[in-house]
Amino acid sequence: MLLGRAIKIALLLAMLPMLALPQALAQSPATNQLVLASWNVENLFDPDLDPANPGAKDYTPRGWTRWTPERYALKLAHLAEVIAAMRPDVLGLIEVENRRVLADLTRVLREVHQVDLPVILHREGGDRRGIDVAMLARVAPVATNWITPEPLQRDILIARFEMHGRPLTVCLNHWKSWIGPASENVRIRTTEAQAARAEITGRLAGNAAAAIMALGDFNDNVEAASLTRDAGFVLWPPAQPLATHGAEVLYNLSGLLSTEARGTYYYGKDRVWNSFDSISVSRGMLPGGAQTSVWQVVTNSYGPFVLPPQRDEAGRPLPFRRVRKKDATGVIRDTYLTGYSDHFPVRVVLQATER
Repeated sequence: MLLGRAIKIALLLAMLPMLALPQALAQSPATNQLVLASWNVENLFDPDLDPANPGAKDYTPRGWTRWTPERYALKLAHLAEVIAAMRPDVLGLIEVENRRVLADLTRVLREVHQVDLPVILHREGGDRRGIDVAMLARVAPVATNWITPEPLQRDILIARFEMHGRPLTVCLNHWKSWIGPASENVRIRTTEAQAARAEITGRLAGNAAAAIMALGDFNDNVEAASLTRDAGFVLWPPAQPLATHGAEVLYNLSGLLSTEARGTYYYGKDRVWNSFDSISVSRGMLPGGAQTSVWQVVTNSYGPFVLPPQRDEAGRPLPFRRVRKKDATGVIRDTYLTGYSDHFPVRVVLQATER
């Protein structure tokens, strides 16, 4: 059964060029530039049952999501479409089941879009739902660290790259959601925020001008205490002069955007936009600072990355999932939304500085 299903998926993946949609690709950066991006891809599971992963039972053809090989292939095609348009050199991915889905995604990127991200950074974490964080990259990092601030939650992945002979450290996060008791959720996010800050502080202690980035899905808005107070991610430009901040503080690029433009996730129950996904950088990466890192943010290059098909008719992220709701007559019916993800990705371009 598993072999037959695997063959079927392989055939579907081979047909993906016919599924690929035309798009206006993001302009490729110059050779002395890098593109960094982060995306919560909303439950990227393969359709096979994994007894070692309790969260996988819903993502099978007979599970609640009716996760068939065909739907899996279409989901990969949609994700690859957007990733190819972003043209990242390093891509943080959130809510992936295992290494296999990453290998399938990189194959679609390469074969359909001629985008090569051959390096996969992933390990099986302890999350209850069986979802992990991971990175895809054009080159392998020189050092990789995984930390688990809270049992049964997602890891924090920290990778140090040498790109064009210049070091860059990327810290990928997926903090605790709001599902469950609020007080417990806040406690866990605080623990995760403090752990990320400790890692970043240790690296900046040896080099205040180091190029360090923190990105991911923080499950809190950019002005929330977990980010600003506990993690030390201050909105840029800050309300107070840079001289009043400690060297360990990172600067959240979402401050460059209007409140409306920061939204990456729409919570339908409360009908509110959230800025859960963001990118923060060390002080030296900010243009015009007293300290200069080997990488600096390109002006006006940061923000949510959205192709028109990623939005629904109201402009919200178009997810890929089974939905059960009442129709106009009050009858509960099932429908399937074959979008992209319930989050928009965020993207930034970096420029190498003169030595």
